[in-house]
Amino acid sequence: MRASSAATFVIGPRGGIEHVNEDACTLLGYSQSELLELHGSDLILAEERPEVAVSLDRMRRGVLKHRQGRLVRKNRSVVDVAVSARTLSDGALVLTVRRLAAERR
Repeated sequence: MRASSAATFVIGPRGGIEHVNEDACTLLGYSQSELLELHGSDLILAEERPEVAVSLDRMRRGVLKHRQGRLVRKNRSVVDVAVSARTLSDGALVLTVRRLAAERR
């Protein structure tokens, strides 16, 4: 068993999911091919999308490196996460996501 698992997502400049690792699939209950068909906003609660969009823009500009938030799983349950980001030269974001201990229902 690995000491630490972190879900990794690469979110393209237009918000599409371009790459995920196995931990991302496990965290959210999707297959890799399913996740690659989604837009990043599909994983965010509708009421939280405006706030998350602002945070992602700040992350792309390097103003914000870490945030906490919630992601929606395939079964529609919600998981609390800590997210760190780095921006690639093409404007894509590499997000490292770790599940927080307590979940909201």
